[in-house]
Amino acid sequence: MTKKIICVWIGTFKSEDQFYNNYLNFDYTNDDAPESEFAKDSELKYYDEDFMESWWFSKLELHKLTEYKDDLLDSEYFFDELISELKKRDLSNRHSISFLFGEKGEHSTNEMLFEYNGMKTIEKPIEFVFKKEYQL
Repeated sequence: MTKKIICVWIGTFKSEDQFYNNYLNFDYTNDDAPESEFAKDSELKYYDEDFMESWWFSKLELHKLTEYKDDLLDSEYFFDELISELKKRDLSNRHSISFLFGEKGEHSTNEMLFEYNGMKTIEKPIEFVFKKEYQL
């Protein structure tokens, strides 16, 4: 059996371009430690961006998220709980949602997510909202 995990952040960005090209993109000028603004803000030293899914909306709304549920890896294991968590939050000024997947087992990736406890700082364009472990 493979242990899996998902972590989710919501964010506030003025434009889709700012989110994808400036915030999520890794800067590889320092080959030893490439990083992105997302990595710094989420307080993750490293993550494999191949296991990240991020969506930008002009306004983040639950019914829009639900429309894309089937496009999201393993959504049947966490999506309803995520929606319940998001219902408790004010999404009126939110534009993005990012999903980062991790796995322990034969094809381990992003294992540090199992120890991740969220962000210590709150004055960032993203907010950590959800973490869920599940098994396949």
